[in-house]
Amino acid sequence: MTDLLELTQIMDGYKLRQIEVLTRPLRPGIQESRYRLMYHALANGDVHTEEEAAQLLGLDVKGRPFRRFLLEFRRRLYAPLLFLDTESSEQFNATQKANFECLRKLGIFQTLLHRKCFINAAMLAEEIVEIAAQNDVTLVALEMATYLKRYFVEQEPNPDKYRYYKVYVERFRFDWEAENKAAECYSAVIAPAIKKKSNQYDIALKSKELLNILEPYSNRCNTILFLAGYYGVMLTEKMSLFAWKKALDICDIAIERLRAKSCFSPRMIGFFMINKTTCLSMLGQYEEAIKLNIECADFEVYGSRGWFVNQDVQVSVALRAGEYSLAHSVAEKVISNPMFKLMPKIMHESWQILFSYISVIQSIGKVKLNANDNIVFQQFKLNKFLNDVPTYSKDKKGLNIPILIVQLLFLLHQKEYEQAHERLEALRKYRVKHFRYDAGNFRTQLFLKAITTMAGSAFNKKKFIKKSQPFIEQLRNTPIGYPDQHYKIEIIPYTLVWNWMVEMIDQ
Repeated sequence: MTDLLELTQIMDGYKLRQIEVLTRPLRPGIQESRYRLMYHALANGDVHTEEEAAQLLGLDVKGRPFRRFLLEFRRRLYAPLLFLDTESSEQFNATQKANFECLRKLGIFQTLLHRKCFINAAMLAEEIVEIAAQNDVTLVALEMATYLKRYFVEQEPNPDKYRYYKVYVERFRFDWEAENKAAECYSAVIAPAIKKKSNQYDIALKSKELLNILEPYSNRCNTILFLAGYYGVMLTEKMSLFAWKKALDICDIAIERLRAKSCFSPRMIGFFMINKTTCLSMLGQYEEAIKLNIECADFEVYGSRGWFVNQDVQVSVALRAGEYSLAHSVAEKVISNPMFKLMPKIMHESWQILFSYISVIQSIGKVKLNANDNIVFQQFKLNKFLNDVPTYSKDKKGLNIPILIVQLLFLLHQKEYEQAHERLEALRKYRVKHFRYDAGNFRTQLFLKAITTMAGSAFNKKKFIKKSQPFIEQLRNTPIGYPDQHYKIEIIPYTLVWNWMVEMIDQ
């Protein structure tokens, strides 16, 4: 049902009335009211699964009538998308409105061509091509210019217009190739990092190799999509090397170039601002990072994927900065947002890790709740959590680290010392197996060495402090942005987590 839930979120009552008008007639035997009934049930959050949808309609979830209904219902939701009111919507800026207008008219243009209405097609193309060119809608601009170049030779010979559109075609063809190459390169370097946050030097090498491919385009192509992909690859290289200052500089350059354009893309600018927030955080500039991240939220549509990424970074920065009330309130906004359940599973895993740390913070009294605050995080269940993060549990030198640490925190808080001892022994073996001294993650190595001394101290506070102190002192002298560890691994500064553990164990 996720596909249908996604569609119903962008419809409104006016578009719903068009469903019966714009699409083919209903199949015999299906009541018209079923479509409205299902739409309202999905839009209001009354239906979340196919089983619930079938029950609402009084049909067998595995039966052919229900399957036919779902197919027809989905088809009827597509057509009204052409009539979304982007012009008066506050969610779209001028560039985005122009993009939608160009894409809608592209459909009309192609219909005119297929119906051999060549004059009307040319008139529409001349109107669209300039708007598309001004707003970097390269695909539409290329198709319009290509047709007009041919039209002013075959249909209405005009040498001046032919030469004019010939130049356009060459420009847009180059831009289209550059945009696709940049998107392809960015996808190639970002894909390995989606499920793995461990050593990323291989990603940095790949990024550098692909930058050499993009360089020939960089002097001639200045479209939004190319700039985003080009600087995205450049940024990925520096962030994969944990070179936070250099990555910060790249973000500033990309933002400056994107802002200098006549057409404005808040989504692309927001992408670099969010990454700039991360860089500031890793450089210890927390106050500036939080302020910038709050500004970033204005660049994203509420409930969109970009909005959830923005909130993820805001919670991460707040937790690192010790702003637990902020982290809690942002996490509450996320978990109560109806669009959250439509986000990719890998995004859910990332949030589950953040939720687990917020739950710990609540449990040990590090954040004060108001009477009307959501207590969902206090209902955290350790076994369920482990089932909710199957992908990152396999990322042994990456996000499995904060997963293991938060497990230990819960066990210590609940005074489950026998299980905690088993976990500490496992952590000791884990460190020996997965971390060589010269293989990066220096802060994590120090922290694991420090906390595994707890097992040998029989959970005696004084003995634990004495044995772990040398490692903790080294940690205190090693910046959190030490360049050998992904920024998502150390959710809470390790020295602070160590303090919590000292508070939790017996005398």
